[in-house]
Amino acid sequence: MNCQFSTIMGVYEENIVPIKLSRLAEYMAQKKRLSLDEALLCIYSNPMYKELYDEGAKWWYMSTADLYEEFELASERASQEVSSEAFEFLVYTLEKYALSKGISGLEALSLLKRYDADLFLLNNYDLLHTQGTGYVMDEIDCYINRRRKR
Repeated sequence: MNCQFSTIMGVYEENIVPIKLSRLAEYMAQKKRLSLDEALLCIYSNPMYKELYDEGAKWWYMSTADLYEEFELASERASQEVSSEAFEFLVYTLEKYALSKGISGLEALSLLKRYDADLFLLNNYDLLHTQGTGYVMDEIDCYINRRRKR
């Protein structure tokens, strides 16, 4: 019976989180005067997004306004942790990666975020920013390929 309950909760989460995201995007768009697409991009790029499906945390029980505040706090914490030099390196690398793959900056950002390669770049900034662009591009490709195989 316990297994059945956790399975039901998993299905419930999978169904309620998209509804919460929709409401959060609408709320965020109104509060920040963004388009719905821009609000969704803010949500998907926020570190808090990954936690929404954590059954133990039950973030989906929160009101839309409270969830928005949690997203804002997570965004503030994340932006405070990155130095301007590391952020500049990330943007530079992102643009170079996009050009090397023939994709847009937005597509490159989406790809890097999907595999946490953006965090890889920021966490290894001290080493990577001293390397050549070709080396860093190869490291991104290797990192993404390793993550894809998981």
